[in-house]
Amino acid sequence: MPAVFQIFYVSRVSSAFEGASMQSLLDASRRQNARLDVTGCLLFSGHCFAQVLEGARPVVSALVQRIAADPRHVGVRVLSETQRDGREYGDWAMGYLYDLNLEDDLEMLLMIPDRSPVVIADVMERMRPDPVMGALR
Repeated sequence: MPAVFQIFYVSRVSSAFEGASMQSLLDASRRQNARLDVTGCLLFSGHCFAQVLEGARPVVSALVQRIAADPRHVGVRVLSETQRDGREYGDWAMGYLYDLNLEDDLEMLLMIPDRSPVVIADVMERMRPDPVMGALR
């Protein structure tokens, strides 16, 4: 199995998202990610995004640069970049989790990322695929 590059970032939403705009974002991301062989999960907490992306390093890095330049995101902060033996999100072109309970955690990651490895691990664990529950927990 080839090595896979995985990145985890958080950002704030620059304007309020409505259900229709979120669905449109997910549909476009899923199409693009399938074309680029990128997998991952997007978490939305109401005011913040957290996302794990995985695939070939140059592809994922370029994608994160485009996301950082997207006017819908403010303060994109990359918190983890790792090389893995395999994909964690192999079945998901873009999994999605909506969780208002993680808002404070994501805000902390945006404000003091160097002091929050436990919070990073907790948020990433919440985003991992669950073989019993499927995409949503």
